[in-house]
Amino acid sequence: MIDLFKMRCIQILEFIKSNGVSSFRREYAFVNRKAVIVMKDLHEAPDRYDYLSRFDIDSMEITPEILSMNKYHHAFKNRYFKALHYLSKGYEGHAIIKENTIIGDMWYFDPHKLNGGTYHRDLDWLGIRLPEGAVYSFDIFVIPSERGNNVSSTFQNNTMYSLRNKGYTRAYAYYWTDNVPAVWNTKVINKWKELEKLSVSRFFWYRRVTGKSVIGHHRGTESAEKTGT
Repeated sequence: MIDLFKMRCIQILEFIKSNGVSSFRREYAFVNRKAVIVMKDLHEAPDRYDYLSRFDIDSMEITPEILSMNKYHHAFKNRYFKALHYLSKGYEGHAIIKENTIIGDMWYFDPHKLNGGTYHRDLDWLGIRLPEGAVYSFDIFVIPSERGNNVSSTFQNNTMYSLRNKGYTRAYAYYWTDNVPAVWNTKVINKWKELEKLSVSRFFWYRRVTGKSVIGHHRGTESAEKTGT
């Protein structure tokens, strides 16, 4: 069992250390921040694995066995605890590695493969109902020192290419409109299609969403949720 309180404390401390207190306040307490739901047709994801190899970066799927091997270590302790937490919920992920250090990870959820796992609550506040063959992609992270040279955007693309090879046809995600790197990587470089814009207010692990989504089903104009990740 993962100690969620410990994980979140480490998450907060490492976020502040990397980004500062003001960025922490903007990330965890805000009013009417704009979120854009996006979709990627995975048939459009090309094979770009050779690109990351130029920087001595390898890729792998994250499994409980990989984490227990002690061959690789996470650059940020919080990402290790998150990986354990996500795997315990039945989520699946990919990582990029450099010199035995996991420098980035990205996760996805397929509700049709739950098998006793936990439904991802993001899908409720986003208003997404995933059809067969689609996944929800979330929480992409690359350590700050490795974010140049289009590493983040290529990592996102390569993960989508891997999902394509697994037989998936679409991926859904969201980004904040004020997160310039996310907009650039997702919309500009990797050409995800914008579907819906929501207005979100948040205070730590509680959020309120205004607007409606037309992704899969209709929902009311306002809802309040407690976050689940």
